Amino acid sequence: MESIILVEERGRVTPKPLVHYIQHEFDVPADTTAVTMTLRYRKRQLCQLFISLFAPDGFRGCHMQPGAQGEIMLQLRVASDSASRGGIAGPITPGRWRAQIDIERTAEESDYLLTIAIEQGGPAAPAAEPFPEDYVANPAPGWYRGELHAHSWESDGKAPVADVVAAARHYGLDFLALTDHFTISGFGELGRLVGPGLALIRSCELTGHAGHANIHGLRRWHDIYVDGREDWDINALARDVRAAGGLFCVNHPFSNSLGWRYHEFDWNLADMIEVYHHLEGINNLYQIGLWDEQLRAGRRIVGVAGIDSHHPHEQRHRLGQVFTAIYADSLSEAGIIAGLRRGKVYLTRGPELLLHAEGPDGSAEIGEEIAAGPLTITAQVGPVHFPFRLFLFKNGLFHDLVEQFTATSEPLAIGFEDPAARAGDYFRAELHAIFPNEENPWKRQRDHQSMLAMTNPIFVI
Repeated sequence: MESIILVEERGRVTPKPLVHYIQHEFDVPADTTAVTMTLRYRKRQLCQLFISLFAPDGFRGCHMQPGAQGEIMLQLRVASDSASRGGIAGPITPGRWRAQIDIERTAEESDYLLTIAIEQGGPAAPAAEPFPEDYVANPAPGWYRGELHAHSWESDGKAPVADVVAAARHYGLDFLALTDHFTISGFGELGRLVGPGLALIRSCELTGHAGHANIHGLRRWHDIYVDGREDWDINALARDVRAAGGLFCVNHPFSNSLGWRYHEFDWNLADMIEVYHHLEGINNLYQIGLWDEQLRAGRRIVGVAGIDSHHPHEQRHRLGQVFTAIYADSLSEAGIIAGLRRGKVYLTRGPELLLHAEGPDGSAEIGEEIAAGPLTITAQVGPVHFPFRLFLFKNGLFHDLVEQFTATSEPLAIGFEDPAARAGDYFRAELHAIFPNEENPWKRQRDHQSMLAMTNPIFVI
């Protein structure tokens, strides 16, 4: 098989002036069966670069190695019948291609060498197998628990897609969203792994220079390169995802340098926000505060949880340590996306936590509306294997508290009253463990360590 060097170009990245992306265009002739992009550079302290390829008919993949040091080589190969990790296999369309260097961040200057090689001759592209759009893993309506933030080695995860899906089944998840950074290269394998009992969600993580966001329920790749461009920005992407029937979720907004800093973002375009992120510790309290701020402003943004797993079996990244629970009409990709959109969702590290409101003119569950007036609000809790506190919040502020100093093996119904709920109010509940070694029982600890479960709101109209 013949290999031909098309591009061999040297350049330099520098923090001043900062350039978000470096583009190199090149022409691919007919009868080409593979394209390989290679970037070599030296990283002394902080210089993080990613690479991606674009054919005339669209995105063909991304490669990243965050955390690597020294002499770095990034390589992305796409061919008619195969691709390297992060790349999308398929016919090599002749015409003008584009190689992109994404300067995710740098505090130093670094010289680089970019090489583009092509191959001619070799096997023809096999017919692509479409993702089974209408597959239903379980037709029954009900509450389903799963993971909305997980990576494979198609981006910076440590395991292949098949192993991530197998782990989801092993840990008893009902659904799994594959949210690899930048790329949708795992979707083909995901489609081959569809089967009973587990809904697989096609997703991708926007990994921008000012924050991260998951986009869920995808049918195609969306342009997630939103930084420093005049023709495209974060709001345009969110509108594009929504127009295609997907959901836009702001991820770990207080994760320091990986937190949300798109100050121009229109929060009316957010469908969801990660309010409990398993790796974020105390930052979760600030994320809940941001969520309440948006809810008070009248935005019906759904709070979700995420492991942000990069290895499905290892330590804090292990799947099954926290769940987003969704009421769906069926266990399917479409059913889970529709359930998220409705907001009938709670987050849990184990126990069930449901919320029900009764008023003079009707009733409501999580994610639903109820008419203003005197309300009785009932939380269904349990079983809970720890002594616990149940907090009821109104408009993001403390409203009432029930303390249960013994564990319960049966569900409990716990009632609260509000004599004059007004239009615009909302109620949500949080379940927290009571630790045996609490120094002061009057402290009534509520933090990221004690959190057991949390509901989305019931809204008063």
